[in-house]
Amino acid sequence: MKDKRKLIKELEEIAQRLNISVRYEATKAKGGLCRVEDKYYIIIDKKATPEYKISVLVRSLRKLDLNNIHIKPKLREFIENY
Repeated sequence: MKDKRKLIKELEEIAQRLNISVRYEATKAKGGLCRVEDKYYIIIDKKATPEYKISVLVRSLRKLDLNNIHIKPKLREFIENY
């Protein structure tokens, strides 16, 4: 779609607008969306490839209601068709 770093940044910004913290941690887990008490996080292995980071971000965001926030049409289409 675009430069992978730019895409990751845009996906992180969507998460932030939904009050979801994106955390890069040293983990052997696959990562993804998790909830701790009343706070949501997207956890991603900090050593993951850019492609895998994009995958985790998109899979996590697709679990949420994105209808009430503005997302650039091409980015929304990318998320929906991923």
